[in-house]
Amino acid sequence: MKKIKIVVTIVTLYLIFFQVSPFIGISDDIIFTMFCISPCLVIYIVLVILKNGEPSKYTFDERFYDDLNYERNGTKQIAE
Repeated sequence: MKKIKIVVTIVTLYLIFFQVSPFIGISDDIIFTMFCISPCLVIYIVLVILKNGEPSKYTFDERFYDDLNYERNGTKQIAE
């Protein structure tokens, strides 16, 4: 889990720097290069999360949004 946090932090900081770079005077060539690299970083972060992440304890029918303790409407009707 520690590796995920490090990768997410680094890629997020890179993308924030990419968004701010036109306003701080970075040249267009560097911004274009950063633009070309950014999809690779997003794909890498997705792969790291999918490979090292922890799966949910719930199914989609039980809880469709795992970050909130909210049961899906109609779950008891489906289970019966």
